[in-house]
Amino acid sequence: MNKELSSEYGQIKIHKKVISRIAELATKEIEGVKKVGLDCYGLIGKISKLFPLAKGIRVKMLENKEIKVIIPVVVDYKADIIDVAYQIQKNVTYKLLNSLNLDSLHVEIKIKNVEKEGGR
Repeated sequence: MNKELSSEYGQIKIHKKVISRIAELATKEIEGVKKVGLDCYGLIGKISKLFPLAKGIRVKMLENKEIKVIIPVVVDYKADIIDVAYQIQKNVTYKLLNSLNLDSLHVEIKIKNVEKEGGR
């Protein structure tokens, strides 16, 4: 799946990996986030990174041309989990809408776990 745009010079195709990577980087900017994407799944996540079909942050194109981004995260246990999730949604939406000139975006946050400082 690609996001396709056209200009007077031709087509521009943005691969879902680009959308996923921008979402990952924007998520990591938020205080209280410990892990993002496949990093949330420990050893299984590390092994999964070796395979191209591995899923961490998922990007879906919906029928109404809206893009849906699903982001699994591990949050610091001392953090306000709801606020961290909201800040992730806000930052990811801002970064994707501005950098890729998207029309519509839905950001879903899945809190997979909480961790103490320095580990589990």
